[in-house]
Amino acid sequence: MTDFPQAWNPHHLMPGSQTEEAHTDATARRTAHEISFPPVHPICALRDLWLSTPSSGVPLRLDLLCGQGDNPLLPEDILSREDAPFVISLTRFTTKRIQQIFKSGDSNAVADLNEGIFLYLTSDGMAAWLLFLPPVGEGSPLTEEQLEQALARRGVIYGVDKHLLAQLPTMPQRYFRLFHIADGAPPVPGEDGSIVDHYPRTPQADLSVDELAQADYETLRLVQDIHQGDVICEILPPTRGVPGNTVTGRLIPAKPGNPVQAPQGRNTTFSEDGRFLLAALDGHVEFTGQSFQVKPVLEITGDVSGDTGIVNFLGDIHIHGDVFRGATIRAMGSIQIDGVMEDCSIEAGQDLVVSSGVQGQDHGVIQAHRSVYAKYLEHCRVYAQGSVQSDCVIDCEVYSNGTVRVRTGRGVIIGGTIRAAQEVDAATVGSKAEHATTIILGGMPCEDLERRQIQAEVEAAEAALQALEDTPESLDRNQALSKQRMGLYVAQMKLKRLEKSAMQHLPPTPDQDHRRLNCGEIYPGTVVTIDHASYRVSRVMQKCAIGLKNGLVGPMRFSEKEASSLDPPHAK
Repeated sequence: MTDFPQAWNPHHLMPGSQTEEAHTDATARRTAHEISFPPVHPICALRDLWLSTPSSGVPLRLDLLCGQGDNPLLPEDILSREDAPFVISLTRFTTKRIQQIFKSGDSNAVADLNEGIFLYLTSDGMAAWLLFLPPVGEGSPLTEEQLEQALARRGVIYGVDKHLLAQLPTMPQRYFRLFHIADGAPPVPGEDGSIVDHYPRTPQADLSVDELAQADYETLRLVQDIHQGDVICEILPPTRGVPGNTVTGRLIPAKPGNPVQAPQGRNTTFSEDGRFLLAALDGHVEFTGQSFQVKPVLEITGDVSGDTGIVNFLGDIHIHGDVFRGATIRAMGSIQIDGVMEDCSIEAGQDLVVSSGVQGQDHGVIQAHRSVYAKYLEHCRVYAQGSVQSDCVIDCEVYSNGTVRVRTGRGVIIGGTIRAAQEVDAATVGSKAEHATTIILGGMPCEDLERRQIQAEVEAAEAALQALEDTPESLDRNQALSKQRMGLYVAQMKLKRLEKSAMQHLPPTPDQDHRRLNCGEIYPGTVVTIDHASYRVSRVMQKCAIGLKNGLVGPMRFSEKEASSLDPPHAK
């Protein structure tokens, strides 16, 4: 109970006084998670009245986190949104409390008031605070039952801190403090649907290498075989989420998760319940773009030769034997050859794997729109839009828009010309006999070659057109002219497209230029060219890299870690 000292003068807070509005509208300032009320605010006047220290001049700070420190019950965005309405509500409540105390207008006659509680709910109903005001005169403190009834009258029935509620009526220092008495439960949104793949979307080209650095190309299976009815992936449906509750018990609906787009492509189907994506036929599963698709696989159990004729297939081809001289094989997908390839022509729309190597006899041509893997490459031409990997490369013309790696097995590059857009990595380059070996780095080798070939076609077509125009006019001449002009136009369009692409492919900046030849050993007779600069090896060098620096091509220094990576694999 509160007794007012004779010195305390409440007239400045009496209803209707000139300063009442000023005290009611006194601005509370928020700093971090506290709200500071100035000394002239009604709640400060009530505190001073209780402490019998009239006009103490000390502000009152209320902690919205209720002493939670770095682990607040409410996030900062809610606190910042609620401070203004909290101040308004508390100002009204404390002003009304003062009016009730001095309702007779006589400063010496005060009303008897029981312990007061200020209950504040956030605008979204997700949290509630309690603030206690001491009883006045012959007023009584609140019991736990009365406190529960007060909460129930405001509808606070959910998430109430029962333990704190039982302690509050007997807590001696409960006045002019905030207590976080109830918390709502926010809704838990549903999880989006997802895909569980049973086949990798990007097959890993991992070669099995034994302790002697011998690579087993037969184990390199870039074709992912699948049978009709096999599961490609599982489609997990979205969940509905868990509804939330406000402190007043109002149900808050949860946002359901979003369904996932099933990656269905050609030759695939769904299970009856729609949960699994299945192969509709036997073949090879591949992820392209945004979907899985199953491609047919042509299995050739024997050998292929020139007598077999031209083999064209829209899917993948797996040849379990050898490919002899004169054969021509084309596939839209990948090609796997378990045996040896001789003087023939092979083109793969994706990867090409020759498990036992290529003996091209200076006429064999292999092309892959992705990467080439071969046990060895001898006397052949190789075109790869991706990388080239082999145990050894002997007297070959290699064009790679990626890297050329010759590190397993013998790991040697001897003779021929290797053109790579990025890097050439080999255990040994050249030979003791100083066999002429050329390494050219940079550009887009496959496109550069195609551009030169089409340029030659354009020049030949222009010469043929000029020759036709010089012949006497006739029906056959005019038809031949029309056909020749059309062919020239098509060739010129191709050339323009390639020249435009070449202009967009700018050389890397010096700090991003990683074009270089890495080798464990290099012999004289080797010439390394980058852009328009060349370096001719004049002596045997060990564990070296040759790259471009300040416009010049030459040996580069290694760190110990880089140097150790150049050791032959069998020496590690």
